[in-house]
Amino acid sequence: MKCSSDHEKNMISVVIPTCDRSTNFLYKAVTSALTQTLKPIEVIVVDNGIRDADSAALPEGVKRFRLPPRIGASRARNFGAAMAQGSHVAFLDDDDWWDADFLREAWAVLQAEGTRCVYGRKDVLRHEVPQPYKCPSPQGMTIPRILRRNPGTGGQNLLIEKALFFSIGGFDEALKMSEDKALALEVLLAGERISVAPRAIVVLRHHDGERLRNTPFHKLGFLWKYRNLYGPLGGLRAIVRITHKTLRSLFLLFSIRH
Repeated sequence: MKCSSDHEKNMISVVIPTCDRSTNFLYKAVTSALTQTLKPIEVIVVDNGIRDADSAALPEGVKRFRLPPRIGASRARNFGAAMAQGSHVAFLDDDDWWDADFLREAWAVLQAEGTRCVYGRKDVLRHEVPQPYKCPSPQGMTIPRILRRNPGTGGQNLLIEKALFFSIGGFDEALKMSEDKALALEVLLAGERISVAPRAIVVLRHHDGERLRNTPFHKLGFLWKYRNLYGPLGGLRAIVRITHKTLRSLFLLFSIRH
């Protein structure tokens, strides 16, 4: 059902998990949420770092919750959503930031298409310049395509109705990787459509080579969860893709260092 009143249109809560991120990065993320042209009703920071985030450096009015260290982004996001007062929840990461019109553009598409979940566009910061990275397409928001690769679903370019978010179980806390893909799959498996807002832009900071050693094992966790959707042949192809990409990444990393 579409929202129509001004009150309902502003029922968006923003959840930002943070874990030992620099104060400057976190401040930029939070400020980008607070200065949206479509104002959220609240911004929630969920801190699960070893060191406490600098609360004094956060803008006034931000809600901050402290959780045990390193519980993971999925648990932090789910906790933040549980604390949220809005009818809809948008998620942003602590080292990324939104364009000023992210929420307005995402909300406009959500209302125009009568859906309950929408993803925006991802740009990436390279050499201090935002560059196109991933822009989801409606054609890519299908179960077969999401199983094969991530078409642009993330934990920083998502706006979703809170009731739908919890009906599908939120982010899977057992997955160490691809929990963003899993959430999109669960939305589709629940019979819902996913919209795309190409003018709702999030800018990601580029990270090279992080957690490369653990990546294959974490991806296999996603594969195991959805083994029935993959089927025997699809699962084998996925394992071959994971192995090939991992070996290629290791080779490139070794070449760069030597």
